[in-house]
Amino acid sequence: MNTLDSIKQNIAEMINQALKKDLVKPADLVYPPKPEFGDLSLACFNLAKEFKKTAVEMGEFLIGRVALNETIVAAKAIGPFINFTFNKQKLAQGVIEEILKAEERYGLNKIGRDKKIMVEFAHPNTHKPFHIGHLRNILTGEAMARILAANGYKIIRANYQGDIGLHIAKCLWGITQLKKEYKAAGRASLKAKAEFLGQAYALGSKNYEENEAVKKEIIELNKKIYNQDKSVMRVYQTTRKWSLDYFNGIYKRVNTKFDRFYFESEVFASGRKLVLQNLKKGIFQTSQGAVIFKGEDYGLHTRVFINSDGNPTYEAKDMGLAQLQFKEFKPTKILHVVGPEQAEYFKVIIKALELIMPETKGREQHLRYGWVKLREGKMSSRLGNVVLGEWLLDEAKQAVLKIMKGKRNLKNKDEVAEKVSLAAVKYSILKNGVNTDIAFGLEESVSFSGASGPYLLYTYARINSIIKKTKKSAKHQAVVNYSALTEAKEAILVNKLAKYPEIVMLAGKNFDPSEIAKYLFELAQEFNDYYHSVPVLKAKIEIRQARLVLIMAVKQTLANGLELLGIETAEEM
Repeated sequence: MNTLDSIKQNIAEMINQALKKDLVKPADLVYPPKPEFGDLSLACFNLAKEFKKTAVEMGEFLIGRVALNETIVAAKAIGPFINFTFNKQKLAQGVIEEILKAEERYGLNKIGRDKKIMVEFAHPNTHKPFHIGHLRNILTGEAMARILAANGYKIIRANYQGDIGLHIAKCLWGITQLKKEYKAAGRASLKAKAEFLGQAYALGSKNYEENEAVKKEIIELNKKIYNQDKSVMRVYQTTRKWSLDYFNGIYKRVNTKFDRFYFESEVFASGRKLVLQNLKKGIFQTSQGAVIFKGEDYGLHTRVFINSDGNPTYEAKDMGLAQLQFKEFKPTKILHVVGPEQAEYFKVIIKALELIMPETKGREQHLRYGWVKLREGKMSSRLGNVVLGEWLLDEAKQAVLKIMKGKRNLKNKDEVAEKVSLAAVKYSILKNGVNTDIAFGLEESVSFSGASGPYLLYTYARINSIIKKTKKSAKHQAVVNYSALTEAKEAILVNKLAKYPEIVMLAGKNFDPSEIAKYLFELAQEFNDYYHSVPVLKAKIEIRQARLVLIMAVKQTLANGLELLGIETAEEM
């Protein structure tokens, strides 16, 4: 139990002893709207009903009966609320020592013990560009995997990729029109290979929409791919590998990994079989030569699971995918990180799956995220009408290198710039609520001030620099006099540090990394405000020692939170 939880438990027990009834729980205690009111507050409305008093009378009744102690030094009734004030130095000692002892484990909990969550994310289709929507997906999925792991869940990272279907046929048709370019791409870099596939796909897609004869050719080509026709398999396999190798480079760059890669090519047959089996049971119906799920019967919409050509659609493939995922990993829950355009689709998929496999009910969840677009940008960033994800990462790095141009004494400048630029992109995306649409601003994201990744990394590096200037690490001093922490800004900083474990829980409960992102910005703001107002290195030895361990705790908490967002710290900037 962390320090703040212990204090909440202590207050709850104190009140229950005064009431001679077990009516108050730690969760009933909340933070007052203004710091001057106190550190924790209890609303007396429910207790008033129990004791047949008004809420104000209940508060006054309790004030005369609660027994204060060395940790809870004051209790005051303000209207229908009782506000409790902590011993600031006792809280500081408890929180700081807890952080410095736990280090990277500070903030972790065991809420998800013995539960397994599969986080399914990324989902780039082979033979298509990796765009900024994929980037938001992968950053959100990786952050959620880390946050849920911090909440004690066992995590399986899964990536379901479309390597079969009409989009492949469109790309392969485009390649038939770009034979010289295809040959040249075979000798080029992975990035050039990926760009060529994007061009081929855009060409095929355009002609599919505009030319009826080409449309028929592409449909025939799609059948050949499903049937593994030798005439197309060599090009298919070669270009599939180009895509997957390119994606792997992006996964490595953004520091994510997967425990299992699933592909449409491995589940389309089993999905089709599953749908046909349940057609006999009446879960699916035939309509105009296709097999459908009549969603209207469940307040949803009808979708085709096997088309009139006998091919399984995305819907049928998802049936096969779910069957395989539950068989292989037996997860408590599968969290599908997928964009907002699939919201209605997933409602149908989850309902159909519940009917086919009743044991999956309540275990499949769509975690939707908002759209992302550029606030400003260049046409060179686009391939067809798609803004590429890697282009955005590269642009951010160039912008960071430009800002860092004067840092001539900085070692490994390129490595630091890569960290800072990744932090810029990741934080700019993750600081927004998962459902919020984003207009990505490059200039704002790479700024070293304001709510940005570089600002957080700079704050971390600044604390590191302060600590390095001391001859002896504060952590290893025998005694720290916490009574030296008397400044109001120190109390504010300690309170913020104490709340970190709650934020980790909240982010896990709400499936929302922005809870961590917002907290880290507020913590960095509190530290910088404190550092500009209160001397640390120039303070008297006893005070300096206490302030050093305080900022060390801030540094550790920043590192822990950034780690949950998938952001790597830089020791100097």
